[in-house]
Amino acid sequence: MLIKIPIHPLTVNQAWCGRRFKSPAYKQYEQDCFKLIRGTKVKGEVQIHYKFYTPFASTTDIDNLIKPIQDILVKCELIEDDKKIMRIVAEKFKGEDKIEILIQEYSEKLKTL
Repeated sequence: MLIKIPIHPLTVNQAWCGRRFKSPAYKQYEQDCFKLIRGTKVKGEVQIHYKFYTPFASTTDIDNLIKPIQDILVKCELIEDDKKIMRIVAEKFKGEDKIEILIQEYSEKLKTL
């Protein structure tokens, strides 16, 4: 299942106020993603390929982009739990704001996405 979300990727630093409270930016990000994400739940163990496009690609830590959208995938019920993610491929590119996500059933035989 391929998902395309035409909004700016949010980082972990922007998502949380301290350790426990979602920032207003993250609450808005969730709402925007809920409106845009469509797909069928992939059950069991999964592998996910993320492509993040942002004008700030060279100054953003790639791992900070993953957690907020990953939690939203669970909340949207596209995956059962982020504990079921067995493989992640993440790339970032300089460009117009958007996120592309490919979710597949996990297979040890699949070497690349």
